[in-house]
Amino acid sequence: MEKLMHKALENFQQHTTDFLEALALFPERSRSIAPEGEWSAAYIVHHLSDGETHFAGRFLLTLGADNPHLVLFNEEWYPEVLHYEKRTVNKSLAAIVGIRTMILETLSLIDDDKWQRTMKREDGTLVTLADLVIQADGHLTGHIDQLKKLAATL
Repeated sequence: MEKLMHKALENFQQHTTDFLEALALFPERSRSIAPEGEWSAAYIVHHLSDGETHFAGRFLLTLGADNPHLVLFNEEWYPEVLHYEKRTVNKSLAAIVGIRTMILETLSLIDDDKWQRTMKREDGTLVTLADLVIQADGHLTGHIDQLKKLAATL
C-alpha cells in the first residue's frame, strides 16, 4: 500500500501541474468561449473547484470520523445554482491550487494504515481513503483531457 500511495501522491502533484498547463492553453479572453453544447474552460475550472472542495472534505472526514457516509452531490445543477457564468476564474483556480496543495501535504503526512480508513456509500459498501484519492485525481485528469480537446477546437 505504501508504494502504491506514494506513486498516487506523485501523480496527484503532477496532475495539478498538468491541469495548470492545460489551462494555460487558453488566453484569458477565450476562457469563456465554448462550442455549442460544451462547457467553456471557465466552466470546467469552476466545476473542478467545486469538485476539489467536495473531495477534500471527503478525505478529511474519512480521516477524522469512523465510517462516515459518503455524501453525493448533483454536479449537473452546479453551473446554474452556483452561477458559473458570474464567477471569477482566478478565484476558482486559486481554490483548486490551494486545496490540492493542502491535501497533498496532509496526505503526505498520514501514517500508512490511514489509507485503509473508509467511508460508507449509500448502498452500504465501503470505500477506502486510497480509493477516494485515486478516484478524485482521475476526475481531474478527465477534465485535463477535456481542456486540451477544447483548446484544439478554438
